[in-house]
Amino acid sequence: MFGKGENIKANKEIKSAQLELLLSGKTFTDENFPVSSFIVDNKLKEVIRIFYFFARTADDIADHSEISSSKKTSILLFLDKTLKLEKKTDIKKLNNLIKLFPKLKSAKKYSRQILKAFVMDAEGKKYKNWEDLIYYCKYSANPVGRFVIDAFYYYKRKPNINLKKIYKASDELCSALQIINHIQDFKEDYKNLRRIYIPDSFFRKFSLKKDSLSDERSSYNFNKLKLEMIDKVSKSLENTKKGLMHIDIWSLRKETLIILNIAKRLCNLLKKSDPLEKKIKLSRIDLIFCFIKGIMLD
Repeated sequence: MFGKGENIKANKEIKSAQLELLLSGKTFTDENFPVSSFIVDNKLKEVIRIFYFFARTADDIADHSEISSSKKTSILLFLDKTLKLEKKTDIKKLNNLIKLFPKLKSAKKYSRQILKAFVMDAEGKKYKNWEDLIYYCKYSANPVGRFVIDAFYYYKRKPNINLKKIYKASDELCSALQIINHIQDFKEDYKNLRRIYIPDSFFRKFSLKKDSLSDERSSYNFNKLKLEMIDKVSKSLENTKKGLMHIDIWSLRKETLIILNIAKRLCNLLKKSDPLEKKIKLSRIDLIFCFIKGIMLD
C-alpha cells in the first residue's frame, strides 16, 4: 500500500517521494482567487507561493480519499512536528517554508494553525452551529490572509499602524471564501469524503437529512438552507472593504479588493444556481471583471 500512504507510521519520518505520491497535483491556478497575481512583485510572489504549496500539500493529505483517518492525522502531525522543531528534511516544500521563519516570525504560527484545521478535517469534525464553522475557518483560512499581510509589510519595509483593523477585515474575507468553497463543494465533499461543512443546526432548522447532499438537485428546503448560508457570508462581507482600505500598500490593497469582488460575485452566482446539480465557478469574463473593478475602484 505504499502508493496509498498506508505504510507511513505515526512518529516516523516521511520522505518526499512518499508524500508526493499522495498529492492531487492541484496548484494555485485551480483556486477561486488569485494566489499573488500579476500586480504582486516577484519576490513576494515567491514567498506567498511557498506558503501556498505547503498548505496545498497538507490539504491534499487531509482530503485524500484512500488514506485512513489515522494515517492522515499521523502525516499531518509529522509535518507539524517538523515545523515546530524547524527540522530539515528532504521535503523541499517544508524546507522552503522553514527558511522563512527567521525573517517572518509569524509564518511558523500560521503554518501550524492551518495544520490544526487539516487535522480537524482528517478526524471528521462535525459542526454543531455557525459559530463552530467559523471557529474552523479561524484555523483553515484566516492564517493564510494574515500571512500574506505580514509578508507584504515585512518585505516592503513599511510600518502597519492599522494592523488590527486590517486583520479583522482579512479574517472576514478569508472565512467567507472558505465557506463559499464549502458551498461549491457540498456534493463532492459528501460523496468522496463523507465530509459535511453544514452545521447540524441548519439541517434541523430546514428539516433536512444529511444524505440530501447526494441528491441530483436541491429541494425547496435545501435551497433555503443554501440561501441562509450565503446570506450570512454576504453580511460578513458588507463592511470588509472599509477595513481593507486601511492597507497602505497599493498592490496588497488592490489584490484584496479583487478577491473581495470575487467573493461577492460567487455569492451572487450561488444564490441563482444549484451546487448539487453542478459545481458553480466563475467564468473567465467574471474574473476579468473582478480584476478590473478591484484595480480601478477604491
